[in-house]
Amino acid sequence: MGDDDLNKRIAKAQAELDAQARPSKNALTGPGMGLGFRMAADFVAAILVGAVLGWGIDAIFGSTPWGLIAFLMLGFITGVWNVVRTAQAANKANTPPNGKSPD
Repeated sequence: MGDDDLNKRIAKAQAELDAQARPSKNALTGPGMGLGFRMAADFVAAILVGAVLGWGIDAIFGSTPWGLIAFLMLGFITGVWNVVRTAQAANKANTPPNGKSPD
């Protein structure tokens, strides 16, 4: 076993370690990114629904701008609540049954 053989084995092992350390394409576009887009869409949708309902309440009852302000705040609170709930569900789904981290 010469130095040349040892250098080849070291280079091969180093290449394998580098491949493991490099983030895969799935890590950048996988389920985490989809979950992030879902959270953002839920948040924005809740705010928009609140704004539309508030605007409608203002148009019906002539209470401008109080209905819009109140329902916009309710939409914001609902959006935050939806994001927190989704994050908790994702965290619970990714936790192993024994409760210990995979590391």
